Parts: sequence; C-alpha cells; structure tokens
Amino acid sequence: MSLRLSQRLLACAAAVVTAAAMLIAHASGATAADSMIDLGVDSDYMYGSDVVAGNDRVYASINDRIVAADSSGVLTGAITGLADADGLAATPDGTRLYAALRLSNEVAEIDTGSFSITRRFDLAAYPCPRRLAWSGGRLYVGYGCTSWNAGLLGLDTTAAQPEPAPIIPRLHSFPVPAAAGSTLVVSADNETLVYDTSGAEVTLRGKLGEPSSILSSQADITLTSDGSTALTLQGSSNTYTAWDTTSLTVVRGYGTGGSGRAMAVSPDGTSVMGAQYFNGVSSVNVFDTATGENTFTYADSDVEVFAGALTSIGKVAFALVKDASDRVHLWRVPDVGLPASTLTLTAPYTVDAVAPLTLTGQLTLADGSAPGEQRVTVARRLESLDGNGPREPVAEVTTAADGTFTLTDALPTAGDFRYEAVWDGTAEHRWTRAYRYVTAAKVKSSISLDAPSSATLFEPLTLTGRLILANGKPPGEQHLTVTRNSPNGTRLTLSTVTAEDGAFTVTDTPPTAERHSYQVSWSGNATYELSYTTRSVLVAKAPTVLTLTGSKSSVVDRSLEFSGALTGLNLDWPRIAMILERTLTNRNGTVTTRLATIRPAPPDGSFAFADTPQVGGDYTYTVRWTGNTTHLPAQVSHTVTVNGPVD
Repeated sequence: MSLRLSQRLLACAAAVVTAAAMLIAHASGATAADSMIDLGVDSDYMYGSDVVAGNDRVYASINDRIVAADSSGVLTGAITGLADADGLAATPDGTRLYAALRLSNEVAEIDTGSFSITRRFDLAAYPCPRRLAWSGGRLYVGYGCTSWNAGLLGLDTTAAQPEPAPIIPRLHSFPVPAAAGSTLVVSADNETLVYDTSGAEVTLRGKLGEPSSILSSQADITLTSDGSTALTLQGSSNTYTAWDTTSLTVVRGYGTGGSGRAMAVSPDGTSVMGAQYFNGVSSVNVFDTATGENTFTYADSDVEVFAGALTSIGKVAFALVKDASDRVHLWRVPDVGLPASTLTLTAPYTVDAVAPLTLTGQLTLADGSAPGEQRVTVARRLESLDGNGPREPVAEVTTAADGTFTLTDALPTAGDFRYEAVWDGTAEHRWTRAYRYVTAAKVKSSISLDAPSSATLFEPLTLTGRLILANGKPPGEQHLTVTRNSPNGTRLTLSTVTAEDGAFTVTDTPPTAERHSYQVSWSGNATYELSYTTRSVLVAKAPTVLTLTGSKSSVVDRSLEFSGALTGLNLDWPRIAMILERTLTNRNGTVTTRLATIRPAPPDGSFAFADTPQVGGDYTYTVRWTGNTTHLPAQVSHTVTVNGPVD
C-alpha cells in the first residue's frame, strides 16, 4: 500500500493545499480549477472502493469495474464484469496494477498499457481480499470475510506462479497494510504492527503505542517514501500521529479532528494533511511537518470523500467522492503542488429579489505579493431541498492591482443562492475558489381597490384598482382573481388581467339585494409575494313604479274605468299580486273596502279595473304591491268625486 498511500497522501495534501477546492460537490464543467467525472454509480450499491495512480493514469475501483482516466480527467477505459473490485495497488513505474476481487477470492494483475488482466492469483484459501500494498516486488494482501477468519499474506509478484505466504493469520477483521522501503506497517485488530521486509522473511519489529482502534472505516495509515516514518489516523480519537518506524516512538502529533477519513504527507515531506467528515461537513487540515502548526484549513458541506480514496498524478489530485444524491464522482483538482492562494467573497446575507446587490472580494497570494490585474469568474446557482438549480454565469471581473474587485448583481427570484468566485491561477500560484450564500426574499406587493359603497340590484357596478409592487417596477400583465362572497354562502369567481402598469377594472351585477364582499387577490410568483384586498358593497333592492289613471269626477250608478302599470327591472310577473282598496269618505264617515287582487300583465305590467259607486262622496282607489326579495314595494292612489245622494 506504500505507493497507494503515499499517492493518497499526496492527493490528500494536494486536496488540502488546494485552499479552495477539495471536497466540493457541485458537478460543474471542467475548468482550470477542477472538474467532476460522473462514474455512473450510486454509493448505495458500493461495498468497497479505492483509487490509485500510475503510468500517468488514475484508476478507481467501483463495484464490478475498474475505470481509468488520464491526467486531464477524461475516462480512457474500463474493465467490467469483476467480482466486486475493492483495494488497489500500483507498482512505482506504473506498469502494473493490482486489484482485490472480494467475491471471487482473487487478486487480478493488470497491464496498464493495454489495460487488461494478465494474471489472476487464486486466494480461495484466504477468502475476501480487501486491502493491498506493494513494495519491492511483494504484494501484501489484507483479507477476511467473517470474524476470526481474516489475516495478512504476501505474494511474490516476480514469480511466475506466486504462492500465498501467510504473515498474520486468524485476525478478527481484515487488516490494512502500508509498505515503503524495507518497512511494512499493518493496522490489525486494534494494534499497529511494524515489520522489516529487507530479508527473505518478514520479521516483526514491534508495535506502535498502546492498542487503539486504528482499524475503522474512517481511519488511514501511510508511510513516508523511505519508510522511516509512519503516519496514523486513529479512528477512535481522530488523532494524526507521526511515528519513527525504527524506534517505534512518537515523533509528533498533528491536532485532532472529527471522524477522520485520510492521512497524508506532501511529496517533499514538509506538510502533513488530514481529511475529516463530521456533522455533514468535510474538512481538510494542513500541518507543518516540523512545527505541527495548522497552516491551512478548508471545510465544505457539499461532498463526502471516501476513506483513503485520494491519489495524484504529478500536480493533479484525484478524489473519489459522493455528492448529496449519493452519486459517485472522480474529482480532478489540478495544480495542487503550487503555492496556495486565497480568494474572499462578501455580500449581504439577505436581500430582496431583483434588487441590486453588491459583491466584493479580494485575491491574496501566498507570498503576500500584489497579484496585479487578474480575471475572476463569478457564477451563482439556486439551492433547494428539491434539487439545486443550474450554475449560471454572473460576470467576469478584473481585480485591481491589490487583488480587490467589486461587482453588482440582482437575484432573479426569491430563494437561497450560492455565489461562487473562481480564480484560475497562474504558473506560479494555484487556483482558488470562494463562496457566499445569499438569501433573496420575495418583494412585497399590494392591491388598491376602489368600489362604490352602495349599488342597486340588477344594475352593473364597477370596481377599479391597481396591483402595486413595492420596488416600484411595473407588474405587466398579471392574472387576478376576483371573488364575490354573499351572506347566503354563495361564491362567484371572476378573473381579470392587469394592464402593464397594474391597473385593472372589474364589472359585476350582483344577483341579490344584500351586502356583498369582493376580494381581489394575486397569487404572486417566485419573485413577488401574494397580495389581496377586500371591499364590501351594499346592494339595495331594485325600485318599482306604479301608475294609475281614471276619471276625476262622476255620478252615482255610473261605471268608473281605471288603468295603470307596474314597472321595474326583471320583474317576475307570474308571482306578482297587487291589492286594490277603495276608501269612501262622505258625511257618514270613512269606509275602506278591499275590492280585489290585481295581477299585472307582462311584458309591460299593465292592468285595469272598474267600479260603480252607489252613493255620493269622495272615492279613493289605491293599488299596492308589497315588493319581494329583489324589488322595493310600490303604491299609487287615485281619487274620484262622485255626485249623488249620500244614502
């Protein structure tokens, strides 16, 4: 595992030194900064995985396949149909790749030039090979399916038919080996064992420290290139520790962190790196090897790196990661060996949608020198629990000589947005990235509504108003809903469309005489809040008019003829019955008599009647209608003086 681990460490270091990038989950297109390669697998179906580099290629084991990509991140091939590929190891010259095939109990030897399997080593007697390390012509295999059926063996890969040579039998769980130079370090059942491999036989030097839970799914172990120093990550305490593999003593500790995933050392040996994943946040720390000072920390909550799944090709780091949807990606991060740079980005935490907002930032180089005019690319995306939106470019800005820059943007809708600023770097300084989260609130809206306080039944009434946006922008054509609510529980829904300036007009003819409530509402949209307003209108009964004509004088025993009409809107003629009364006044007093019920004739409401007085006096004829739920009552009288004997 020495090559894999040292590469893994380099990648981890690289990842760390990439002060703005390692462990970021958005699947953006390839840039000078980084790129994601979708491997077409969901992590829910992964039992084990690994990633190593060799022959200017990077190789990743995922389920039934091993995929290869070149240093630019382009997939170049795949070996499929494998029985659960797990641990990988590559020779220093990169010509051979070894893969543990867990379910078929084999280790496959792969020619990286043709990317094909050249040999298979049968390990049926040592089932479930899981982790590999290669050094000096020997392949070390950690195997184990069940409790107390695990162990470590060696294979001489220079032999035509390598025979398994047991090193550690009957372990509780499969061990994790690392090898470099003449040193083999094995994490096995809560112990870290150090072996000397310089002779024909592997001999035990001793143990590192007291028993501790080094072996876990969240721990790593590696060696410096000469094998003189071992770096361990204890899964229980998450402590990074450097050990002298000869004296078996602690050289230095490098801080602690939650849920450690990987441990690494930079190629030049000047930096120690550690990757953690804790409370949904991935972070990478870089420590100065000599002083232990934490020189750099980066954290991101968008991606989770797999344990130990880091490697590099030259100055390009690769990590096997999963995003929030559990999709597995090979993440390419270039220029990790260059001096780090730092990019900051500031903006208000909250703004109104479509309102201008100002973002400021600064690019700082590692040596403190002024960066001069540099191009920074800014993009944004809408983030949501239902899925993040597309990455949308905002602007390319040029920094001032001191690295500062300013730009203005307006978020098109309400929601949580993430701004991303990226500097592509130079030949002397590594690229960097910065984020800023901004929440855009919906802009308030309101509706003004004018309506008459009263109206008359059967006559149309008009409501006018305006949809108003708080930011003063014209709303354009918007659909409004107008609801008329009546006391009897009936409801009528109308609709109208505003003019460009938000003005609208609604005409309605209420069907009943009572107080009606009109509500005008707008549902809003992704940018503006909904709004509504209400007005009430008292609708009066429709008026009616009665007319009556006839003679003004007559004599007794002569027939009097009368005619008239009831007029009004929407009268229900068959249901109308009017009362006819006659009042006689003479020296004998006043007598009122109900004569008949009169029904007006449609369509004009006309009617007629006759009467023959028998005595003299003043006769007053009254026609009266009591009205109904829709019309007001009406009454008319006509007086006739009749000459003749009183009795």
